[in-house]
Amino acid sequence: VRHRATRQRFAMKKINKQNLLLRNQVEQAFVERDILTFAENPFVVGLFCSFQTRRHLCMVMEYVEGGDCATLLKHIGALPLELARLYFAETVLALEYLHNYGIVHR
Repeated sequence: VRHRATRQRFAMKKINKQNLLLRNQVEQAFVERDILTFAENPFVVGLFCSFQTRRHLCMVMEYVEGGDCATLLKHIGALPLELARLYFAETVLALEYLHNYGIVHR
């Protein structure tokens, strides 16, 4: 999405409320929002705001060019060893940051 006045790009995650209820994941969605709100780490995407509509919970986050790791792997397949090491190290740093705050990623 883009800010109308500044044209700045953001990522917006829309989560269907009915699906959250059916999967018993309502609390998980709010915990995710809370974590993204306080996290200040280069390996954790920043949350600018969150809101809800009648049908969706929405989170407006920092836009990261290129998408996530799963999308990257889907498009290019196996990573070269050096790139895999880099992504693994960044993931470890992000998880270490979260663990220091008592947050466990599953």
